[in-house]
Amino acid sequence: MTPTSIGPYRIVRQLGEGGMGVVYEARQESLDRRVALKTLHPEYARNQETVTRFFNEAKVLSRLEHPSIVQVSDFGTTSDGTAYLVMEFLRGESLGHRLGALADRGERLPVVTTLQIAWQVADVLAVAHAMGVVHRDLKPDNLMLVADPVAPSGERVKLLDFGIAKLTNDRDRSGLKTDTQAVMGTPLYMSPEQCAGAGGVDARSDVYSLGCVLYEALGGRPPFIADGGGRIIAMHLFQEPAPLLSLSPKTPASVAELVHRLLTKDKRLRPNMSDAADSLGRLLSKLSGAGPVVRSRTPRSTDPDSTQILRSVPPSTTLGNSIGQHQSTTRRRRIFLISGATVALFVAVVIALRVGTPPPTKPIVVTPVNSLPVIPSPSPAPSVKWTISSEPSGASVFNEQGTMLGNTPWKAELTPKAGTRQLRLRREGYADSIIDLDESSDSQLTVRMVRLSAGKPALTKLRPTPGNPQPAHPKTDKRPELSYED
Repeated sequence: MTPTSIGPYRIVRQLGEGGMGVVYEARQESLDRRVALKTLHPEYARNQETVTRFFNEAKVLSRLEHPSIVQVSDFGTTSDGTAYLVMEFLRGESLGHRLGALADRGERLPVVTTLQIAWQVADVLAVAHAMGVVHRDLKPDNLMLVADPVAPSGERVKLLDFGIAKLTNDRDRSGLKTDTQAVMGTPLYMSPEQCAGAGGVDARSDVYSLGCVLYEALGGRPPFIADGGGRIIAMHLFQEPAPLLSLSPKTPASVAELVHRLLTKDKRLRPNMSDAADSLGRLLSKLSGAGPVVRSRTPRSTDPDSTQILRSVPPSTTLGNSIGQHQSTTRRRRIFLISGATVALFVAVVIALRVGTPPPTKPIVVTPVNSLPVIPSPSPAPSVKWTISSEPSGASVFNEQGTMLGNTPWKAELTPKAGTRQLRLRREGYADSIIDLDESSDSQLTVRMVRLSAGKPALTKLRPTPGNPQPAHPKTDKRPELSYED
């Protein structure tokens, strides 16, 4: 049942509902203003850690003063325990909705439009990362495309849903700590380190997720598709995506190369978000022929009361779809180059002239595209290569969590590290075989599967090929499930 009011806000209608909460259109009667009001379901509102994370979103959004961040004006808890968050009301559609509509017509987002959107996302996230905020749930449904008369194309990207954002500054954490074994995010767009647990997640996780969004926008599908989140997680961990050019041959090779750099498994070899934004800006300038783009600047002051972004752009008049907001069907396909900092400088000069004061003494300098340094491609890291064959071939390969990785002959390439990894081979009519592989060295195995017959056990030892030092260790036939959280 829709409430009539929440705190000082009169509820107009329900806009959408998600797994953890509801979004309403509401009016702030004192200002006669339309707002979006996001609430937690009662069962989550009783969990203090969930409420802390919910209010953490308000803290994060209020800190990030950027035209591509949805604005938060209020938050609190009512007398009956309802936790709520008040945001600006946005009209538009999510990138996910737009990509879906294009797919229904057999179309894809143009390359230049894709780069315009990705550049805006990279620009705002570079600012967020500089302020110690990692989003952790970047995906098309969290990118709202809204009307904005200030933007050259009349449309701007708004980044939504910082509900599971990670704060890396100690003073921002407020005692909130994520279990290092927790898996948080949306599997289709999660980085390998997210898939492995929250402990290894940092700003470069958002870089990988941006690569997933770019891959989907250009290739027509996410990098990995499978039945069930567990299999998708395993793919992020162990498999390379199909070459983007195999799905989208018309995509410029330079764009495809950047997308695959963002999707590098080893986070140490990915560019940071600021470098990614610069690379996207150079590609956008080259392909659109519109000249250099202007980046946002992060503050040098560490004072939390100081202005955070040195550009003044009026916010859009409108709400997002973080947990199911209604979206309009307006679709625009215009060339979009952000020049917010240039607008800010213009506004500052006009104000200075009107009040009789000189313009700012530190003008924004735009570096021509052809003089920007070229970011070299990272040198390849040492890797461990595994090759597993079976007799007969066609055996399924499973990891310790019971996720299928492929069929024999099976190959994998991974970053070397200490320890061992256990794999299981399974083929109908044959006994399972379990092998332990050294994660610090190459391995090439041929497994002779044992045909099952009456009285034979379902699990046998590996019979390695001559000269192979890898031992086999029989285990109980237990197949644990991998738990994750959307």
